[in-house]
Amino acid sequence: MHPELTYQFALEHNAALRRDAARFRRAKAASLQPPQPVRAAIQLRLSACRDELERLAALSERRLRDGDWLVADVNGVAVAAVSVADGTTVYDPFQPTSQAVSLLQLRRKQFLAAA
Repeated sequence: MHPELTYQFALEHNAALRRDAARFRRAKAASLQPPQPVRAAIQLRLSACRDELERLAALSERRLRDGDWLVADVNGVAVAAVSVADGTTVYDPFQPTSQAVSLLQLRRKQFLAAA
């Protein structure tokens, strides 16, 4: 093979290795950054936030009943709710809400036991 051609292949290979190393360093640095905190809260809400409950009921395609609801908020946005009276749940199916629903059901049992 011609020496100049070999030299060009070596330069190209070296540049590819440097790009890969830089990409790896950026990915590693991004993975070392701490995750952003998520603020979650479970609150007892009355009919004052009926619009949030109606939005959750429409998203989960369920009928909304009257009465008191326990609502789970994540970063200030309602993602799930459970009826205190009968345990009916409404939730946002586009968010990971299974743990929030479980916590709401547990809180409902605690609320009923204390009442």
